[in-house]
This record gives sequence, structure tokens and C-alpha cells, in this order.
Amino acid sequence: MSNEGTPDGQIGEALLIRVVKDQMVNAIKGGSVSVPSLPDVQPLPNVQHQNLLDQLAQSVKVIGDQLNQEQNFNHQIDGLARLGDRKIFSKLVEGVFSDGQINWGRIIVLYYAVGKLAVKMVLANLPRVFSELLDSCLDFFRTKLLVWICKMGGWISSISALTQFSIEHISASSFCTIPSAELVVAFVCGILLGSAIVWKLNRSS
Repeated sequence: MSNEGTPDGQIGEALLIRVVKDQMVNAIKGGSVSVPSLPDVQPLPNVQHQNLLDQLAQSVKVIGDQLNQEQNFNHQIDGLARLGDRKIFSKLVEGVFSDGQINWGRIIVLYYAVGKLAVKMVLANLPRVFSELLDSCLDFFRTKLLVWICKMGGWISSISALTQFSIEHISASSFCTIPSAELVVAFVCGILLGSAIVWKLNRSS
């Protein structure tokens, strides 16, 4: 049975669009950049689901603010952006989910990274790539992530887990500079999942 159209499906799609919109507002505030139309999402069925969406969006913002302080993370995003084609999303997914394992932290990293890349595509005047990026992420969510989310008890189950996630900073001097877009893509997994940013779930004793 498909989970599309369920509250968890609607929340996941709405969260992605919310993340992209929030980053657009921050990045092009006061500018004259033309923003492509965003995919339509179904309205959430009740105020409880809207409140959950608001909580999730805040979690993405808090984690994203910490990610933005990581120079290597930003280098990785810049490297992917330089590809400037539909391969961006597949390369991002290869990095974030390189071992095939899904967890809440990786989903949030994916959403936030897609938001940053979407902004860069708009600023680079690449509306087609912008649309392909969002469509690819929505499709990946519907076909891959949503099944896992429902098995975990839905988005509501993410709140307690995400509040326990922390980012462990590792000295940038421990890593070699990656000069080219190709090497950036090749090592995106190492940066996102361990080399510069280590997601740790601090379980309560």
C-alpha cells in the first residue's frame, strides 16, 4: 500500500518546500532575482500536523545553522553546485546515503543541502536544474524515505531523536584541500558523514 497522500507524506513534501523557501528568503532578500515556481504541495489536514511541520522546520534551521559554520560542508555544496546539471541530486544522495542506511539526521542533512543547492541554481540562473533538483528530491522522498519514515512511526518520532543530535567539529587542518568539483563529489560522503561533520546520537543512559 502506498504511503503517498498520507499525513507523513504531505508533511515530508511540505517540509522540503518550506526549507527551500526559507533559504530563498535569506539568500536573495532585497534582490531582483527571479525565483522559479515551486512544486505544489497538499495542505496539511489539521493544526497538529501544521505544528509538527513547524517543529521540523525549526529543527532543520538549527541544524542548518551549525552546518553553515563548517567550511568543508560549504566546499562540498559549492563543488556539487558547479556540476550545474541533473546529476547534482544523484551525487548528493550517493554521499549522504552511501551505505544505504537511513536515519533522521541524514534526512535533515539531505533536505538542508537540497535547499542550499536550490538557491545556488537560482542565483546561477539555472531554472531547469532548480526544478529537476526539487522534483528528484520529492521523488526520492516518496519512493525511498517515506517507507522508512512510516516504519519508524512517522515524522512525530523524529522530534526526540533530532533534539539529541549534535555536530562534532573536527579541525579542518586534519583534511586535505579538495581543489576540484570531481574530487568534491568523490569525497562528499566523507565530509557529510564523518570527515568534517560527525552526526552523533547521544542516547540517554
